[in-house]
Amino acid sequence: MDYCTFWFEDYTKIRELNQVPRGVENSVDSSFPNLELFVKWTDWSCCSACCCPKSVCKQFETSGDKCKTLKSYQNRRGELMFRQTGEIGNDELEKLFQENSEVKFSKARNISALSSILDKSRVSLNQKLKVPSDTLAVFQLKDCKDHIQKMDCWELAKCLYGNSSMLPEKEVAKIEERDVCENSSIFVIRDAYNILSLMPDKLYRIQVDSKIGSGSLLKVNYTIHGKRVKKLGHLRDCEHQTMRIFQHPNGVDLIIRLNEKQLARNPKITAVISYQSLARLEIIVDLVSKTKTKRQ
Repeated sequence: MDYCTFWFEDYTKIRELNQVPRGVENSVDSSFPNLELFVKWTDWSCCSACCCPKSVCKQFETSGDKCKTLKSYQNRRGELMFRQTGEIGNDELEKLFQENSEVKFSKARNISALSSILDKSRVSLNQKLKVPSDTLAVFQLKDCKDHIQKMDCWELAKCLYGNSSMLPEKEVAKIEERDVCENSSIFVIRDAYNILSLMPDKLYRIQVDSKIGSGSLLKVNYTIHGKRVKKLGHLRDCEHQTMRIFQHPNGVDLIIRLNEKQLARNPKITAVISYQSLARLEIIVDLVSKTKTKRQ
């Protein structure tokens, strides 16, 4: 069962917080003449999770088939309240209603002359709500199954924070989801030392074999001749990037498109791989032109 955290004020004691089934949430009790006890509900909360695309959540993505099994809920809290429907005949209670059109059960119950009969009203209402008789606070859960906040993380961010500025632009993310580097030739690194023979001005994608180390791959940092390779946060176009070597926004792959002059220098690339197990692995990649021989 998913747990929800609620904060309550104005209760001297909360014995239980119980879930009200759908269909009985608007029940009332009128045991006390001209007084109705009911549940005043807060607005539904934001959904608890969204189907996050790979372009945003990387290895923790929950899109596609994972979205179908992702649990996401809204919740709301209910508070027992009284409303007046006529003359009550108790000055203390009348005074409370002069101050507010609705009075909390906890405040009304503090009137000693009425505490016993008001408790009976609470027991009666709780029976209708299908919760234990001594319940003081209730809540409801609603499945976000097809809710836009579950299906669209940008909408969930707007609900939670008022904007989605912490996420990449939606259109950029959609482009990344299709992977604009999908037309590149792929080399998969499986050894500690590698020599790759490349054609000048051709687009290549270097990937690290997930089985090369122990544990789940967390990130890869690349350097070329000791200088850090820049990682692009998002990518609209891969093939026509002005940068000749850069790290893919997925944080793992390396994109290369070097000209003849650059390949003639026989670039040396170092990849430092970090794993969730805190292990680290360093691998070397020597790049040579297909028209050149490897350096000694």
